[in-house]
Amino acid sequence: MHRTTRGLATSAIVLTLLLAGSVAFAGQGFRGGREGAPGRGIRAALASLGLTDAQREKVRELLAAERPKYEALREEGRTAREALRTAAKAATPDPATVGAAFLRVGAHRDAMRAERESSRKQLAGLLTPEQRARLEGFREGRRDLRRGAYGPGSRGGRLGASRPPQG
Repeated sequence: MHRTTRGLATSAIVLTLLLAGSVAFAGQGFRGGREGAPGRGIRAALASLGLTDAQREKVRELLAAERPKYEALREEGRTAREALRTAAKAATPDPATVGAAFLRVGAHRDAMRAERESSRKQLAGLLTPEQRARLEGFREGRRDLRRGAYGPGSRGGRLGASRPPQG
């Protein structure tokens, strides 16, 4: 009887973990959550700030005004990355073409970074000092999570990956 109870308890735990894992993966969206829901992180952060109705409306207006810029930049980035892939996978890749495509991808990345910083400053202008501090804390927490998964000494986020022997 003791074995049956232990087996049932173990089965229940395994089933719970499987269900929890499937629920976690179900909410990720296309490509593991990296695409399909742009701005999901900022929306979650803003929801935790306790914005007033007037602030919410101003934030909506700001995000609506910024949306066309970001869509154009995303498309430009896709085009730049595809050009780099095509140039690099050519039967005989031309180093100048590959280099130019690589520089174009880098320039796009810099343009996106500058646009995000501009948007952050505009958003910060709509918040109280306390809300800005909470938003910065949220951003720091997300940075820490990324560093933990891919920072120095990590295994690149792959489960079961092992480090090469030192020696």
